Formats: sequence, C-alpha cells, structure tokens
Amino acid sequence: MSEQKIEQAKRMVKGLRGQSKAQVFKVWIQVCLGRVHNAKVGEQRKDWMIYDIIKAQFDKEIADQVA
Repeated sequence: MSEQKIEQAKRMVKGLRGQSKAQVFKVWIQVCLGRVHNAKVGEQRKDWMIYDIIKAQFDKEIADQVA
C-alpha cells in the first residue's frame, strides 16, 4: 500500500468531514450509486458514507485505516 495513497485518502476524509451531511450524501451518490437504490439522506450515517466513498476511491484496507 502506497504512503501517497494513504495521505491522499486522509486529505479526502478530512475534506468530507468538513462538509455537511447533505454534501457528503451528494458525493456518496455520485461515487457509490451503482450499488444503492432509493437512498435518502436521513437514512444514512455521515461516517458510513465517508468510509464508503474512501473504500470506492481507494480500497478497503486504506478505508479501514483512515476513515
């Protein structure tokens, strides 16, 4: 696992955590919509969405470390 990817993922997590839940939900839909149908912002936890976004952009191992 590359140190550069981990740092990039950490920056992404920090940026996502600074956004509102609605903004994170919008990113989550764009990145992860292929496996989600009829999702509503009120039904999703922000931390879970951030983890899912990082996992989709990088991989599970990096998401487990930084998200």
